Amino acid sequence: MSARDRWLLAGLIAVVGLAGVVSYDRAARVRYDFRHFYLDAQYAWQNGALNPLLLSPNHDAQRQLPFYLPAVSVLIAPLGALGPPGAAGAWTTIQVVSLAASLWVLAGWRACGPPAARAGAVRLGALALGVACALPALIVAAQFNQLTLPVLALLLLALQRLERGAPWQAGALLAAATLIKLLPAVFLPWLVLKRQWGALAGFVVVFAGLAVFPPLAMFGSERTIAYHRQWWEHNVGGAAAQGMVEDDLDEHFTDRRNQSIATVIARLCWPEHPHATPWQPLALDRQTCLRLALGITAGLALVLAWLTRVPWNDLGVERRRCEFAVYCIAMLVLSPLLRQYYLAWLLPALVLFAAGADCESRRRRWGAWIGLGFWVLAMALWAWRPARLYGAHLLILIVIAGVQFWAFSLRLPENRALRPGHLP
Repeated sequence: MSARDRWLLAGLIAVVGLAGVVSYDRAARVRYDFRHFYLDAQYAWQNGALNPLLLSPNHDAQRQLPFYLPAVSVLIAPLGALGPPGAAGAWTTIQVVSLAASLWVLAGWRACGPPAARAGAVRLGALALGVACALPALIVAAQFNQLTLPVLALLLLALQRLERGAPWQAGALLAAATLIKLLPAVFLPWLVLKRQWGALAGFVVVFAGLAVFPPLAMFGSERTIAYHRQWWEHNVGGAAAQGMVEDDLDEHFTDRRNQSIATVIARLCWPEHPHATPWQPLALDRQTCLRLALGITAGLALVLAWLTRVPWNDLGVERRRCEFAVYCIAMLVLSPLLRQYYLAWLLPALVLFAAGADCESRRRRWGAWIGLGFWVLAMALWAWRPARLYGAHLLILIVIAGVQFWAFSLRLPENRALRPGHLP
């Protein structure tokens, strides 16, 4: 390893360490989202049940994880036995290991490398540039102590197993990511389009096992069924299915902090919205806003499916990774909740851009710098409240995904498919 790479490696280790310090600082004080996870784990551990109180004026007294499957509460319940300091240490360890695992996988990504380069060659320069750009999002993810970083690690490891010919393992890792956050389910259509039937089978078996057996072991069959029914009613029949546009939700679901499609459209076009924008291009009722948002979401999903319709075996490595990175972006764009701590899921896209920034292809090089430029713009605009209110970051994410497709659809020598004529 060269002296330059040693310095870059030291910088990456420092980023992981900084994320760990930030995560532990918030967790040790039982602040941010770690508070929800710890209180839920504590109740489940002490009572062997989920909190029956779904809503309460005292938020600490109600069920903390109504948007999560009951299995998540079971899996994190041991945190309740550790007390706040021990639970904070365990949670920080999960965050640090997840970020380190993500960087380890991404270190093997390369684009436009010399033909003689070893297949697994590490390109720390591109990784360091991508991580430097993503640093604000990574620190916010560590600060909020959500499951953003564990989900990212599981997804990257799933892609790695898929690339190495282990589809069942890939499906199992994707199942774990989907169980703890649900949003990775957007990758299921991608697996269908890629004809990855083994990965799909692995997903179904592992997801069903993780979702059913831990709650059965802790709660018994009757309460397990009841808890899943409550989860279904709260999510499929509740605020999540309605796009988070109800006016009686907590502010962080409806104000500038949430830039999901439905919420942005509601703020723009529903005059009675509690956080309506000063400029209203249309005056619509709530249901019309919701239907419009669902139409746009469905349209974007169809466009994404069409662009990624080519089977796995007909694509080169870089195009596969491009599609993976865009589906990571889709987890945010298609979600009913688009918060700042989810932006860490753009790390694969940023690393791809960074790797393509010195490519000989002018189109890919320009695309890489344009993509990085839009990301820097997004980070700069985050401090400007009107930009978040009007959904500027939602639009920028869609643009970044489009730029990624444009830049990585090239048939470069090292990126040719087995049948390159099938590339869109």
